[in-house]
Amino acid sequence: MLFHAPLPDLVLLYSTSNAMSLHIFLPCILALVSLPHLNSLKAIEIELNTSITTGSNSTWKSPSGDFEFGFYTLPSGLFLVGIWYGRILERTLVWYRSPSVEPNSQIQFTSAGQLVVAYPNGTIAHTIYSGGNGGAATSAHMQDDGNFVMKDSNLRPVWESFNSPANTILPGQTLQNTQIIYSKGKGDSDYSLGNHMLQMQRDGNLLLKASQWSDPAYWYTSTLTPNVSLVFNATTALMFLVSGTRNIYSLNKNTPIPVKGYYHRATIDESGNFNQYAYHKRNGTSWRRVWRAVDDPCRVNAVCGVYGLCTSPDNEAIKCECIPGYIPLDHKDVSKGCHPPVVINNYCEEINFKLLVFEDTDFQFDSNFFHITNVDLESCKKAVMDDCNIVAATYDASTSTCAKKRLPLLNARNSSSSKGQIALLKVPNNVGPWISKIPKKKSFNVRIFLKAMLAVTATLAGFFGALAVYHHPFTRRLTRRKRNIESRQDEKDHEDDDLVLSNWVLRCIVSRKLEVVVRHDLEVLNNFKRFEEMALVGLWCVHPNPALRPSMKQVVQMLDGTVEVEVPPLVYDRMMANQGL
Repeated sequence: MLFHAPLPDLVLLYSTSNAMSLHIFLPCILALVSLPHLNSLKAIEIELNTSITTGSNSTWKSPSGDFEFGFYTLPSGLFLVGIWYGRILERTLVWYRSPSVEPNSQIQFTSAGQLVVAYPNGTIAHTIYSGGNGGAATSAHMQDDGNFVMKDSNLRPVWESFNSPANTILPGQTLQNTQIIYSKGKGDSDYSLGNHMLQMQRDGNLLLKASQWSDPAYWYTSTLTPNVSLVFNATTALMFLVSGTRNIYSLNKNTPIPVKGYYHRATIDESGNFNQYAYHKRNGTSWRRVWRAVDDPCRVNAVCGVYGLCTSPDNEAIKCECIPGYIPLDHKDVSKGCHPPVVINNYCEEINFKLLVFEDTDFQFDSNFFHITNVDLESCKKAVMDDCNIVAATYDASTSTCAKKRLPLLNARNSSSSKGQIALLKVPNNVGPWISKIPKKKSFNVRIFLKAMLAVTATLAGFFGALAVYHHPFTRRLTRRKRNIESRQDEKDHEDDDLVLSNWVLRCIVSRKLEVVVRHDLEVLNNFKRFEEMALVGLWCVHPNPALRPSMKQVVQMLDGTVEVEVPPLVYDRMMANQGL
């Protein structure tokens, strides 16, 4: 019974009884008391030909048991490969690899030194480490800092989970230059790539942005210094931007003490905010946020999707709803965005529209069409109603400024940061002559127009009633030409892009090489500017978000030149990065 007492009590007991006995027996007592702890700290080596099966409760633990590597059970009944805290009831993931797999799947550390996830039938679901350029691994360890490390026969690390982060970084971890962590998908079982990302840019600027839009960042550090990394200091649990040996920027100033008495993590959450949390190791019951990048959660871009309105009365939870006059793309999840119930072809007939006014609301987004200065609210209202190209504006009484908004409306919010702003929205009075069916196509130099549409996508060609054109010899010529061009491109081009014409055209536009699409067609090259405009129109028409595809009336206006055509907000940032552009 004596050895179950705390060590100070043992010392007191022996000190009061016999100093000589204490001198003789204390080393033995310390050894006995420390023995279990020393055993638990012994490195646990994972050998070749070791596996974990879903549902077996088998995991690869760190020496202290603070972290475990294995299959994480999802509410859907599927399993996700991940790393989580092993000593707290709330199994919080700090690293994971999608996609999730079915029961009886396995994590296998193969005899060839690979780390793979296999389906029950033995086929590979996905490979975590292939043993390629780094060489075959001969051992692996789950470390006490949360890093899973694989080593070769010379004990050289060949793969680390810290170098392939998911949505979380831990003390001791570094987000290197050009590295990105993504938020997870929304919902307890969705661990696909989410809608937001934290990026350590090459120019030294750390930023948060919506990953599916080409809009500016909604939070950034403005640290334009070469060779910068984000370091989560293990000693202080503070996060710094470091250039060389210099701390050039501190993200947070305070953290709970003593630092070693808490678990710490920093995570980009589903709603796009970057937060640091702490959990008391001895008597903690939940994670406590100690820092966040964005104080108003509604300032996160695209948090409620296109035509969605974000509200947050407490600056904590957010609520998404559709802007009046729009309906959800998914009624089960309004945060996915909204769309107009009908096609509106004319915003000029004032008799068919009314103007809604929203206090303390802002249609924020770097999509200002035009600023009108030194005006009052009534003048701003009139400017909105008289403008055929817009449906909304924000009036700032403090600066007497009326900011007209482009479509789409992406970041409408009613929250602490929109106090004093007045949002104006043009909505139809009722169903009337402003609703029309898609009109028949008009002629605009049909030959060049069809070439542009075909180059963008065969789907768009079908949309314009060009099924006959699809079987025309020109179509087959253009397809062959594209493949011949791509066969001469660098090896970085993906073979799958042969089947996705719109991605190819978008890549050519962004890299300013659109002429390769039609470089053997003198007729088009002689009117190349027109072809470029038509290609942009085509990209708008096949936008992955149906709500952003223009109506036929808007297409006609684009082709007429009455509406300026820009590169649409496609998901080309990530695509370009993946393809080396």
